[in-house]
Amino acid sequence: MKNIYDRLKPDILASINADEQRYPYTTKALKFKLRSSECWSQLSVSDVQTIVTHSHDKFVDLNYIDFMWGDKFLTDGTNNNR
Repeated sequence: MKNIYDRLKPDILASINADEQRYPYTTKALKFKLRSSECWSQLSVSDVQTIVTHSHDKFVDLNYIDFMWGDKFLTDGTNNNR
């Protein structure tokens, strides 16, 4: 099974990578967490908040499915834990 980092949509991954120079600590910590997690449910609320922050999406534009299952952020649009 691929980890969360490998399943991120290309635009989300590009946005995270673009922020690495400006926010090196949080970006590196996020990448480590994403590479060590296989399921969206293994992420903490703080991890998801960091993904949203680095994606530059607005929280109000996301729905509960995006938060619960990561559909907006993952290439397969579904979490295998459902």
